[in-house]
Amino acid sequence: MNKLFKVRFPTGYQIKNIFDDNIDIQIIKMDGKVFFATFFTLDNINSLMLKENIDYFWADSMVVVRDLRKESIQIAISEILNKGNEGIFFSEIGTIESIYSFKGLKTYDEVVDML
Repeated sequence: MNKLFKVRFPTGYQIKNIFDDNIDIQIIKMDGKVFFATFFTLDNINSLMLKENIDYFWADSMVVVRDLRKESIQIAISEILNKGNEGIFFSEIGTIESIYSFKGLKTYDEVVDML
């Protein structure tokens, strides 16, 4: 299967509770552009607000999902990309070569998908 995007988890996929956690994600498109987003669950946002005793919450490049299963992450990214909304939800951080050159990666085919 030739996917239109691949996903990397910069700190690994280490989710303690799929309903109450967040994770940083890099989205790599076939055209070589690399985007960044942090995926949060609603329970996690509530937990963070209670922990910090704050009345509001926001994050740059924030995507809220029901859970952090890999399947849910893939569905959310697919829907965002299919609607052409990557520039709204994600931050463009560079290209495959500029982001992954230290690993010797230059092309989309060389990037290993972590989903």
